[in-house]
Amino acid sequence: MSKKSKQVVRGASELVEATEALRAVLLRYNKVTTDLISRIERGDPMVEAIQGVKGATVRPVVTEAMEVFEAARHRARVAMLALALEQGATQSEVGRALGISRQLAARLAAEVEDT
Repeated sequence: MSKKSKQVVRGASELVEATEALRAVLLRYNKVTTDLISRIERGDPMVEAIQGVKGATVRPVVTEAMEVFEAARHRARVAMLALALEQGATQSEVGRALGISRQLAARLAAEVEDT
């Protein structure tokens, strides 16, 4: 397996891990949101309802998990693009295959060239 192939496998594996972590965080967030709805339906004041579900601590956890996921997805895309270009594909072909715009494919290709 080539170096770029190994990078794709590593990047895709990291993406799977980030996806699983984000999923777990979103499931907890879903539970918190469901609890918040119940409190609102009971007539709890909004601030008390948010405090009751610890809303201030939940938001940054979700944001961080999404940022980790987006970074992993970006690295995986760059690795896939690098391998595909090495194999003779065009930026446009890779963009279509990944479902991304030509502009994004060009930006990713510029990153490939920088590394």
